[in-house]
Parts: sequence; structure tokens; C-alpha cells
Amino acid sequence: MFRRTTKSRGARHAAAAALLAALLCVPAACGAQEAAAVLAKGSGLYFEAALAFQKALGRPVQVYDLAAGEPSLPRGLKAAAAFGSRAAALKYPPKTKLIILLAPGYTPPAGSRATAVSAFPEPAQALAAYKSLQPGLARLAVFYRGAPGAGYTAELAKAAARLSVEILPVPLDAPEKFPDALRALAGKADAFWLLPEPALINKTSLKVLSEFSCAHKLPFYAPSAGLTELGAAASFAPGVDEAATAAADAVSRALAGEALPATLYAPRSSLTVNEAFSRRCGLPVKPHGAAGGAK
Repeated sequence: MFRRTTKSRGARHAAAAALLAALLCVPAACGAQEAAAVLAKGSGLYFEAALAFQKALGRPVQVYDLAAGEPSLPRGLKAAAAFGSRAAALKYPPKTKLIILLAPGYTPPAGSRATAVSAFPEPAQALAAYKSLQPGLARLAVFYRGAPGAGYTAELAKAAARLSVEILPVPLDAPEKFPDALRALAGKADAFWLLPEPALINKTSLKVLSEFSCAHKLPFYAPSAGLTELGAAASFAPGVDEAATAAADAVSRALAGEALPATLYAPRSSLTVNEAFSRRCGLPVKPHGAAGGAK
């Protein structure tokens, strides 16, 4: 006979926050509070990222869990890593340099002192990965929504010129627009890539993209490794650890007084390949010749 014990949602939040605080901050070392980590919630993906951030930073920082309420941040805070859009939108002391990660689709207000660790992979690395997977790739359609995606596709176009790849930008404002956009691409693209745009990603849109890919033998490149298994040829994207490492480096640079750009890319990304889907649909990709990190 056994007895199942359960905890309330609030108790689980408190336990996660307490563990994170214990791991991230040694009380004696956190007195100055020059840096902090602010989490949209102290569990799940944000928790994992915060642990990777602390490991990469190599120094204790105070952690704040917004699930426990809005924090009172020290006025002397020099740098803060904001995990998630809710944490990024928090009001910070005027002189705080903000590093944002795990917030796809969030755009910092004009004139802010924020640097975003992009959810997109470094353009040249991404194109090299997809070109190695699909040697015949000459025209890559890129689905995106909003200003960050538009800026990224412009960077992609510059990097693509060196690989003789043409970027076909396809802006969309809603996932319901995918069927028409895909039909318009027939015969004009060799593959299509959906950027990490939360407003465009749902079960229906992923199914539409996957079915079109298979029917027309056009590789669909997914925005993240986790979505690849839902019916995509591959994905090339930074993982949580890579984003956290980039954020830790940015915080260190900010504390040293170094100026930072508005956007930073993770130093590396991983290529994940869905070989079973590619074989079943007869997609023109060569998984075994893919770059390191392929699965």
C-alpha cells in the first residue's frame, strides 16, 4: 500500500524558486547585486536555462521568479538576464543593461538598453548547414512575421549570396495564410523554412507545412529541434544551453563596461534531421552527409 502525495501549484512554484535561488546565489556573495536573473517563471525551460546561465557565468547572481510576484529590483543593478517575454517587459532600473533570451517574437521598445539573444541561428551557419543537407538548394523560402524576422531575412540574403542561394522572404500575419502562401511557392522554391515565430506556430499550421512538404517533395525546415519530429526534414537552431551561454557572456561583457549590439547570436546551433520523414517522402536531402549535430 502506498500513499500518493500532491503539492499545490503555489507550493511547486515556491519549491522550484527556492532550489533555483539556492543554486544560483550564495547569500554572502550576492550582497552587491550587480547582476540578476529574472525568470518569467522559475520552472521548466526557464529553470533549465537559468542553471546553464549560472554555469556559464561562473559567478553567483540573485534570481527573481515572476511567478512569485513582481520583484523589487536594486537600483544599482548593472546587468540583468531576462528569461522570457514577461521578464523582458518588466520595468528595470534606468542604468541596467538588459540581456533578453527565450523570448521569440518580443521586440524591445525603441531606445531601450536591451540586447536580445536571438532565437534564430547565425545566418551563415544556418545556410551552410542546410546547404550541406540539401546540396541542390538554390532557392530557400523563409516564412516570418514582424520586424525581427524581416531584419533576419535581410541578413540571410547577404550570407546566401556567398553560397549561391536565393532567399525568398514570405511575410505572414496569421497561420491561416499558409495554404495560399505555399501554393504560390510551387515551382519557385527548393525548400522552405519557418522561423521561430510563436504567432505562426500551431498544430494545424505544422500539419499543413508537413503535408505540403511531403506531397511536393520540398523539404520543410522547422524552427526548433522539438518540432522536427512533427513532420519536417530538419531544423538548425540554438538550444537552451547555447542561448544561456551567449546570455552569460553578454552579462559579463556588460559588467565590464563593454558596449553590446542590439542582437546577439548563440555561438553555435545544432542540426537535427528527421531521416524517417525524409525517406518516406522522398525528399532531396542527404542526412548522412549532414553537418555535425545531425540526428
